[in-house]
Amino acid sequence: MARDLLGKLLVYDGAGGRRVVRIVEAEAYLGERDPASHAFRGMTARTAPMFGPAGFTYVYLSHGLYPCLNVVCEGPGIAGAVLLRGAEPVEGVSEDPRRLAGPGLLCLAMGITTAQTNMDLVRSRLSIRDAAPVPSRAVSRGPRIGLSPGVTFSEPWRFWVTGSRGVSRR
Repeated sequence: MARDLLGKLLVYDGAGGRRVVRIVEAEAYLGERDPASHAFRGMTARTAPMFGPAGFTYVYLSHGLYPCLNVVCEGPGIAGAVLLRGAEPVEGVSEDPRRLAGPGLLCLAMGITTAQTNMDLVRSRLSIRDAAPVPSRAVSRGPRIGLSPGVTFSEPWRFWVTGSRGVSRR
C-alpha cells in the first residue's frame, strides 16, 4: 500500500480552506508483527483506529508535538498502516516542497491534527484521490527512518519519488 499511495492526492477541506498535496513519500507499518508499529503491543484506546477498517486515518503526536498521518490499510481487527512522510504542494499550501518533507511538517502544512483521527478517506473532508501513477523507474525504496532507539528493522518498507524535494531527509 505504501508504494501505491505515491502520486495520489491528499485533499483536506478544513477551516483554512482547501489544501491539496501530491504524496511523494510513505512507509509501511505491519501492526502487531512489527516492533516499530504503535500497534505492536496490541490494541489500546490510542491505537484502536489502526485496527481497521481500511481507508481511515490514524493521527498521532510525535514527541508530543507534531501530528503524523497514517492511512489504515488492513481490515477490522488487524492492525496495519502507512505513514505519509512527504508531499509536494498542489493547491493551498506553501510553494516550497521542503516545508512538506517529513510527516510532522506535512501535517502542519495541511492543518491536520489528532482531531482528524478515524476519518474516512473517501467520504470525509480529508481524502485521498487518484492521480497520475508514478512509474516504477521513478520510485526508490529503502529502510524506514526515524524509528525509536533500539528498534532494528531494516526491511525496505519506505518508498519515495526519486529526486522529489518533498521527500524527508535521512
